[in-house]
Amino acid sequence: MEKREFIINLIEQDIKHNQLLNGLYEIGLTDNERYTLGIVWLVADMVEQEEGEVPDSWLELYHSVMLNIDKHLDPNKFNFVAEKLYDKLIKLQ
Repeated sequence: MEKREFIINLIEQDIKHNQLLNGLYEIGLTDNERYTLGIVWLVADMVEQEEGEVPDSWLELYHSVMLNIDKHLDPNKFNFVAEKLYDKLIKLQ
């Protein structure tokens, strides 16, 4: 598996996780951020963002996408969303 594909797979897993959390939040349940996975930091490291120097715009884009994942998003579209996010993140570097 090439690096790009691996990073996109990581983002897909984060999408799946955030879809669940966003759905729970919509029905009034919260995890109080105890189950945040931190995949964003793995992705940042893999695209060679320097630790402690990840731009705010990069983090804001990533978190904005994750916070807006629709609880009804078809799992077949996870890859499409992940690829779009990956491409946007790379352009911000």
